[in-house]
Order: sequence, then C-alpha cells, then structure tokens
Amino acid sequence: TALRQYLQQGHHAEHGLAGGAMAAVVRGLAQLPTADVQAMAHYLVALQRSPQGSLQGSLQVPAPAVDAAALVRSAAAQAPLPGAAQRLFEAACGACHHDGDGPVVLGLNQPLALNTTLHSERPDNLLRSVIDGIQQPAFVAIGHMPAFGHALDDRQLVELAAWMRRRFAPQQPAWPDLPAAVARARALRP
Repeated sequence: TALRQYLQQGHHAEHGLAGGAMAAVVRGLAQLPTADVQAMAHYLVALQRSPQGSLQGSLQVPAPAVDAAALVRSAAAQAPLPGAAQRLFEAACGACHHDGDGPVVLGLNQPLALNTTLHSERPDNLLRSVIDGIQQPAFVAIGHMPAFGHALDDRQLVELAAWMRRRFAPQQPAWPDLPAAVARARALRP
C-alpha cells in the first residue's frame, strides 16, 4: 500500500516525502520485515476518521496513479496569475520542484500538488521545510533540500507559502494567519 511504502521507503509516487524527524522513523522501519510495516500501516489507516467522523474499519484503497496525474494537471490549470511570489518560487524552488515536466536535479521530484504538506490544515511543516531545508532525508536517493531561512525574510515566507498553497493545492482554503505561523516556525529553529 501507499502508506507502507512511505513508512518503509520514505516516499510514495502519489504522496510527499519523509523529512525531518520522520526520516529517522523511516530509516528504522526500513529494517523491519515488510509484513510488519504493512501491519502498522493497516493499523494507522484503521485509526483514521472517515469524512462522517467514524473510524475506518478497513484499509482504504489508494487512488490510482491516474488520479494523481489528474490532480497535478488540475492544480496546474488553476495556477494563480504570475507575480512576485511565483518569481520567488521559480528562483528559489523551481529548479527542483515542478510538475514532473522538468529535469530531475537532485533526488526524487514529487510534484508538489501531491505533497501532503501543502494540503494540510496548517502550514507548519511546509514552513519548517523551507526555513530549515531537509538536511537528513530518510535515504540519500530522496535528495536534500537547502535551507532558505537565512535567504528569505518573514514577508517573503508568507508570500511564498500562500502562493504555493494556491498553486499546488487550489481546492484547499487559504491558510489563516501565515505571519503567526512563520513566527512559530522561526522560533523552532535549532
């Protein structure tokens, strides 16, 4: 399943990459038998609440790859008009992060429209990734990401995060109070 692969390999083609503290968890789980990690994945999925609020009783079937490709195309079709935030993204992030139609510069190129960080209720993980980078990915093949915390000021981080949400997760509402989220993320820097 998708979750088993994520837990054991640190990535799945239709989801995000494991970084930060989760990278150490993945490195540990990679040592376990696949059946054990599959059982953990099944248990974790069973704990998820359905949209109606009840617990799931069985493992959800992952969406086919066609749905992932459609999500990437849909996000691209709804892209915001070009502006300063897009230019900031292209300059800082665009060489590695694209919709799969550009060169693979470093590690895996997961389209950001599939990244769970951009679809989450809070921007904290995205901001931490941009500020601190990904210095220790679960596996080298996933690739590293440089830290931009010293290169971008708070205003730029707010603009970049808001633009990324609109560009790569257009069906999600805007994150509220991004300046406060940036302050929280900066306060957590090592």
